[in-house]
Amino acid sequence: MATRAQVAYIDEDMSEIITTYNHYDGYPESLGKALLNHYDSDEKAKDIASSGYISFLDPETGDIDATHNDPPTIIRDGDTDTLLRKFYDHVNGAGADYVYLYAGQWIDSSMYPMTQDKFVAMMMDELEMTTPMYDEEEMMDEGYEAKWQKFLNEGEMDVVSVASSILRDMPNLDVYIDSLKNDVRLNGAEDYYGYTSDDWEEDYNNYMSDKMDM
Repeated sequence: MATRAQVAYIDEDMSEIITTYNHYDGYPESLGKALLNHYDSDEKAKDIASSGYISFLDPETGDIDATHNDPPTIIRDGDTDTLLRKFYDHVNGAGADYVYLYAGQWIDSSMYPMTQDKFVAMMMDELEMTTPMYDEEEMMDEGYEAKWQKFLNEGEMDVVSVASSILRDMPNLDVYIDSLKNDVRLNGAEDYYGYTSDDWEEDYNNYMSDKMDM
């Protein structure tokens, strides 16, 4: 039996979503793994969201198997809330069990049970945790040093927020988060970009283990 999904990409202005139908094995352990391992960049995520139709995405190789040549669906709206509601209606109408949306990182969600209001609220929360990249021209217009510092500060908050959310049930989390903030302050947040849930849990466990040894 098919486990349907939608693979989507939202633009930097959050006014357009490109989405593709995936027919088989849409659950995180298969499709989600494939997206993280092989399509976890802005360019690659946009490419796969523009595929139009995917029968199966191989989690080991990233190869696409497609039995149809359908175009992708493009959803546009200047208001992000309305855009996400239109996206929900499309995803729900296509009978998707899971949805994957790339916005600087992959956001995934099961569609059951998921009302439109709950879906939009969840997506808005996740989108607020992503940090858009500033292009060079924009930095020059507003002052390179000030703009770059703003980006670094927002990147730091993004990393800390993601870690806090993923590890929220871990004991003594405040100790780890304090160490994470200090590491980001001294060395930058770049090493943590692209971390999966497993990566965060491994980093937390390694840190706490070292702490216990000391």
